[in-house]
Amino acid sequence: MTARALVLSAALLAVARPPEAQQSAVTEFTAAGVRVIFKPVPANEVIAVRLYLRGGSANLTPQRAGIERFVGELARHGTERYSQDAFAALAARTGTVIGAAAGHDFTVFTLRAVRDYWNDAWDLFTQAALHPTFPDDQLALVRDQLLNGLRQRPDAPDAQLDHLADSVFYAGHSYALEPEGTEAAIGALTRDDLLQWHRERFTKENLVLVVVGNVERADIEARVAAAFGTLPERGGAARRPGPYSARPADVMVVPRQLPTNYVQGMFVAPGRADGDYAAVRVGINILSDRLFEEVRTKRNLSYAVGAGLIGNRVNAGFLYVTAVEPDTTLKVMRHEVERLAAEPISPNRLAETVNEFLTAYQMGQEANMDQAATLGVYELVGGGWRRAGSYPDRVRAVTSADVQRVARRYLRNMRFVVIGDSSKVDRRLFTSF
Repeated sequence: MTARALVLSAALLAVARPPEAQQSAVTEFTAAGVRVIFKPVPANEVIAVRLYLRGGSANLTPQRAGIERFVGELARHGTERYSQDAFAALAARTGTVIGAAAGHDFTVFTLRAVRDYWNDAWDLFTQAALHPTFPDDQLALVRDQLLNGLRQRPDAPDAQLDHLADSVFYAGHSYALEPEGTEAAIGALTRDDLLQWHRERFTKENLVLVVVGNVERADIEARVAAAFGTLPERGGAARRPGPYSARPADVMVVPRQLPTNYVQGMFVAPGRADGDYAAVRVGINILSDRLFEEVRTKRNLSYAVGAGLIGNRVNAGFLYVTAVEPDTTLKVMRHEVERLAAEPISPNRLAETVNEFLTAYQMGQEANMDQAATLGVYELVGGGWRRAGSYPDRVRAVTSADVQRVARRYLRNMRFVVIGDSSKVDRRLFTSF
């Protein structure tokens, strides 16, 4: 599955709303100066925790690209209380899963714990997030792993396509600074760099803690006070990304001898906090279904085709396809984009799309970690966690006229990247979107 296809399939899971009865149980409070969003779920014995560090790419420089990813990957490889081996052994024995991911808008540290081992799991998590030591031998190991991943990116056309499409679209914007890192930056970062960055950025004002699971609020308050109480109140303030400066349609072609051509076009899209988001989300789902039907099912022009939204605060949408004949395929895709803007959606088709969409949302909330991700993402980039609860209502309120309106407004000025046979790319066609 392609990287963008993974985004497309995960989009429903990342922002789904919990059932109304459960959503009403969500509370927000401050513990030892740290903002906490808490949802009790007594139905199972799993506790999901997500610690968000605000900022993302807007806090980076070219010399620090990837530094928070480096911190997150290395955090489990040695802390003030645990060596790397001791940490791994206790996590395995208790079924504790700890991870980290860096993105354009925030970095997140995650914990999935079993209630029976909650004490051990919380200790491992807070040690990794708040007290990493970045031992030199483990730093060298993780650095090599990160560098190897970056060097191998061109070997996978989809990974290279995602990287280039983002780079072209966000050129000149803070999102152009890559949270995944660059070879130059990752290769030059030192242990002192990581320690200083962690010390400056991990302040109470920059953190949001989301907890979903079978645990009591008083327990969380006590644990947060003990673990986070000594952190500085302020410092290393999280910057917000600036607005996106719209550009005309364009196409970049990367010649490569491949069995097929990899194509991605990106366009400006509203973020979750925007009033147009629900309509665009519904419209993109309809468009993606139509592309599959027209490009793959009816014409057999591609095995992989679709449309989706990225999910950033300063958001973008995309069209994606792999095709032996990209020009022929793009003509069909352009027709479907124009059709979405020009033709009203029948009431039955619209209702079917909305029902399928919301059903997938609810199914995507079966795991505590998914519910925690929903609350966290909406809190950080969606206008506040409470908007997660009202989002399905906004989707249900979308009309055919709304879909046409947002299609005309957003599905334009696309910036394409093509990896493959340059002789099969008609620039006038690609810049006609």
